[in-house]
Amino acid sequence: MALEFTPVLKNGIRYYRFEAFENVASRWELPCEYISGLHFTAWEGVLLYSAGSFVRKVAVGSEISEKEYLELKKVVELGKERLKEIRSRQRG
Repeated sequence: MALEFTPVLKNGIRYYRFEAFENVASRWELPCEYISGLHFTAWEGVLLYSAGSFVRKVAVGSEISEKEYLELKKVVELGKERLKEIRSRQRG
């Protein structure tokens, strides 16, 4: 799984332009238990992520704040571990 961002400086504030993603599982390929909490997934060329309360989307070419960028990176790292645990329990 790979996410590609380019840092952009506007009026002294750092933003991150979302350039691309690879090998992100579609929401249809993921267990319901995973989708119901903290997760990230792809749907129709858009990256979706959630810390559990509501879903945010990031389209290729869009820019997000540094705070959103750091939150997304955290969700991705925690989401990878969570998905690994869920799949391990399912195999059982």
